[in-house]
Amino acid sequence: MKAIAKIGNLISNNDKMMILRNLRRIMDIRVIDLEVDTGRLIFHYYSPIALEQVKQELWRIGYPIRHFKFLSTLSPNLQGDSTTETAFA
Repeated sequence: MKAIAKIGNLISNNDKMMILRNLRRIMDIRVIDLEVDTGRLIFHYYSPIALEQVKQELWRIGYPIRHFKFLSTLSPNLQGDSTTETAFA
């Protein structure tokens, strides 16, 4: 599954490096992109537990997720994507 998250407190490339270093420790995810200027993190996760670990780790290191968009790619035989959005306070 694919997710796009809006990260809070992301200001510099040092912040980006810290986030990437910490997320690499989570085995069941793969970071696709992290943009400093927009705070957008795009990643694939392979289990609900891994997704929860991403949320907890980002909160723990001071970069909470402000907004999520879940993208569920359907099988090649089906057309389109299923999308779910979640906002965090």
